[in-house]
Amino acid sequence: MDIINEMKTLLLKIGVEESVVADLTQYLPLAGHIVDSVGYNEFVAALEERFGIVVDDPGAAYIRSLNDFKLLIESKS
Repeated sequence: MDIINEMKTLLLKIGVEESVVADLTQYLPLAGHIVDSVGYNEFVAALEERFGIVVDDPGAAYIRSLNDFKLLIESKS
């Protein structure tokens, strides 16, 4: 499974509706569109656990889309 699909699975696990995840492109901003601030934090925690990373970089505030998270995960792997 590729990283984008793994992240979509994590979104489903934190309660994002299946139809929303199915229509999600890797470039669509998550916060405010797909998840609220609490959901965003849950998603980040799930990513950290799944991929063994810590999202604490100063630039992390600019991570908005699945593609942004993918690039971060790849840079820390």
